[in-house]
Amino acid sequence: MNIIKGIPSSEGIVTGKCHLLDRSKIHVLKYNIDKSDVDEEHKKFDEAIKKTEEYITHVREISLDKLGEDHAFIFDVYLLLLKDDMLVGETKRFVENELVNAEYALKKISDNILKVFNESEDEYFRERKSDVEQVVQKLLRFMSTDEYESVLDIDDDKIIIAHDFTPSDAAAAIKRNVKGFAMDLGSKISHTSILARAIGIPAVVGCEDISDNITSGEELIIDGFEGKVIVNPDSKTREEYRKKEKRYNNYIEELSKLKNAEARTLDGEKVTICSNIEINEEINVACEYNSEGIGLYRTEYIYLDQGDISEDDQFEILKKAALMNNSNPITIRTFDLGGEKLSDVLPHPEEVNPVMGLRAVRYSLRFKDFFKKQLKAILRAAYYGDVRIMFPMISGIEEVNICKEMLRESAEELRNENKNFKSDIPVGVMVELPSLALITHLIAREVDFFSVGSNDLIQYTLGIDRNNEYVAYLYRPTHPSILIMLGKILKDAKNAGIEASVCGEIAGEPKYIPVLLGLGYRNLSMSPASILKAKMVINRMKINSCVKLVQELKDCNYARLAEEKLTKFINAYADDVYFH
Repeated sequence: MNIIKGIPSSEGIVTGKCHLLDRSKIHVLKYNIDKSDVDEEHKKFDEAIKKTEEYITHVREISLDKLGEDHAFIFDVYLLLLKDDMLVGETKRFVENELVNAEYALKKISDNILKVFNESEDEYFRERKSDVEQVVQKLLRFMSTDEYESVLDIDDDKIIIAHDFTPSDAAAAIKRNVKGFAMDLGSKISHTSILARAIGIPAVVGCEDISDNITSGEELIIDGFEGKVIVNPDSKTREEYRKKEKRYNNYIEELSKLKNAEARTLDGEKVTICSNIEINEEINVACEYNSEGIGLYRTEYIYLDQGDISEDDQFEILKKAALMNNSNPITIRTFDLGGEKLSDVLPHPEEVNPVMGLRAVRYSLRFKDFFKKQLKAILRAAYYGDVRIMFPMISGIEEVNICKEMLRESAEELRNENKNFKSDIPVGVMVELPSLALITHLIAREVDFFSVGSNDLIQYTLGIDRNNEYVAYLYRPTHPSILIMLGKILKDAKNAGIEASVCGEIAGEPKYIPVLLGLGYRNLSMSPASILKAKMVINRMKINSCVKLVQELKDCNYARLAEEKLTKFINAYADDVYFH
C-alpha cells in the first residue's frame, strides 16, 4: 500500500481501478491514403502552416515590448522555416510519392533534417535543431489534436490519473461516468478543480508526480476530503473506506431531497440561486438541481480547449448554452485568462507578474479583433435566449465605456452582415478589484448589474495569494475591510436601481451564506454541486439573525476571531451541512 498526498480539490470518496491518461507527447500515426486524397492531405498541412504562422506572428507582436526587435528575430526564423522548401516542399512531395498522411510525412522529413543538424560540426548549426523542433511540434499540434489519448477512449467507471486535465476531458468524464481523478498539476481554485466540484467528481490535485508512479489497472482510493490517493490499499484500509464511502452516499442522498425545494429563509425571504458554468455539459446538472439561471458562464474554457476559436464556432457553443438553459437568464463573462493559464495555442507574452499583467479584459482590449469575435458571438447567441454580458478585471469607468463602444461596433458589423442578433442586452461588470469596489457609486451609472468576484476581490484587498501555503491563513472573507466593501457594493447597486449578485466561491460555501444574507444579498451564483447545501443553509436562516451576525463580525478586532464566531454560528444552525 502506498499513500500519495495532494490537495483536496473536490469532495467525495471513491474506490476503483485506475487508468493512466498518457499525454506526454504527440503520437504520430501512419496511415496510407488513396491518390485522390493527396490534395486533402496537402490542404490539411497548409491549414496547419497558416495557423502556426498566425500563432508565431501573434507571439512576435506581443513579445516586442519585452524583447525588442534585436531579440525578436527568433520568431522570424520560425516564420522562414514555414516557407522552407526543405521542410514544407519535401513533406508535400513525401505525401504524394509515398501516399501517406501529412502528419507522418512531416515527422519523417523533420527527423531527416534534425539528423543532419545533429551531425553538423558547427555548434551554431546544431543548436538550430531546437528551432525546427519547435515549429514541427506546433504544426503537429494543429494537425494531430485527435491523436492524443482521449477520455472517451477509456472504459466507463474508471479513476483517471493524469499530468493535467483539460475542459474537454471534464466533458468526456461526464459521458464516461468517470468515478474520480488525481493529477500532478492544479490547485484548489484551478479551473480543473472548479470543474470537478461542479460535476461532483471526487478529485485530488497537485500530486506532483503521481502520473509517473501509477500503472493503469491498479486499485485506488480517492479521498477528496483529506487529499489522499491510496494505491493498492490493504484489507483494513479498504474496509475503513468502504464504511466511509457508504456514510458519504447516505449524506448525498439526504441532500438530494432538496432538489425541488425553494431557497427561502424561515421568515419568508426568497433567495435566487444561479449556477457558475464552465462547460455546456454542466448545464444539465444545474437544471437537475433547479438552478434559476446561469449567473456566471466562464468563456475561458472555450479558449483553453480550442485556442483562438472563430466567431462562428464560439457562437455555436454559446447558442447551445442559451437553448439548454430553459429560457432562464445566462450571464456570459468575456475572456478572463492571463499569464500561465493561457492555452498553448493562444499566444501571450512572458510576464514577471502575470496576475497583475495582460489578462482578462486588458488582453481583450489590446487585441481588439480577438475581442470582437467574442462580442459578436455573444450578441448572436443572445438572439436565442435571455443573455447578459459581463466584463471582468475592470479597474475603472474608462475601460467599461471602451468595452461598451466595442459592443456597439460589433452590433453594427452584425447588422451590416445581415446576421440574427440582439443588441440591447444587459451589460454588467465583475467587481473584483478594490479600485472598482471603491467607486461602485460611479460605475453603477454605466452598467445594468454588478457581480461580485469575491475570490480575486479578497486576495487583492488583503494582498495575499491563497494558494501560497505561507500566507493562506490570511485569506479571511470576514475581514472587516471585506465586509465593508461588500456592503458598499450592494448599497450603491440598490441606490442606482440595479442588481448585485455574488458569484465567487463564498456564494456557495455554506459558512459564508449567512454573512451574505445579513449584508443584504439575495442573488447568489455558485457551482451546481453547491446548490443543495446552499438551500439547506438558507432554509434554516432568519434574516434578522444574519443581520445581527454581520454586525458582531464587524465588531471583531481580529479577522481570526470573526472566523471563529462564524464557525460557531453555522454549527449551531446547520452542522449537518458538512460531511463528517
